[in-house]
Amino acid sequence: MNNKIQKNFFTRLAVIYDNMDRSWDNVASAYGFKCTGCMDNCCETEFYHYTYIGKDYLISGMDSLEAEIKKQILSKAEKVNRRRTLAKKAGERIRIMCPLNKNNRCMLYKFRPMICRLHGIPHELCKPGLETIMNPGCDAGTALFNSIGYIKFNRTPFYSEMAAIEMDYKNATGKSKKIKQTIAQMLFYNDHCSL
Repeated sequence: MNNKIQKNFFTRLAVIYDNMDRSWDNVASAYGFKCTGCMDNCCETEFYHYTYIGKDYLISGMDSLEAEIKKQILSKAEKVNRRRTLAKKAGERIRIMCPLNKNNRCMLYKFRPMICRLHGIPHELCKPGLETIMNPGCDAGTALFNSIGYIKFNRTPFYSEMAAIEMDYKNATGKSKKIKQTIAQMLFYNDHCSL
């Protein structure tokens, strides 16, 4: 893909991501909730990501790092993938830290995928023709969220925007398959992350 075209897509995605961050921050602030890390660290959760544009944006952030740091991250990603594969074969569920996490901070925070931005606070998702799906938020905030009561946080518009930009991006790149990968898989199994 032409670099200029890809850059235009990334600029468009950054606006969507900024809106997500701002909305999340506003609702979290209304609760008085601040993520400071917890025993149930979401960076250890096996989240799946479903967009090529999210993956390619993450990889563009990876490509901006120094070669030695990238090498360390890819080594961690390989270990995470190997441990998860072995655990699945054994029928076990494991929690393992994201390869981008260093000292409880995301090394590619600006480039992190959608679910990393939206996780944590109670939310709703409205699928056409179906009942609204409600989620109570993360365990670390349960007592706080319950004491205050639900503050509206509708993820639906963000999912719709991501679906639209992903469709445009797939058309522009010629990608047609579906994607379902963890961050470790996106980093390690990609065709354009250069060392």
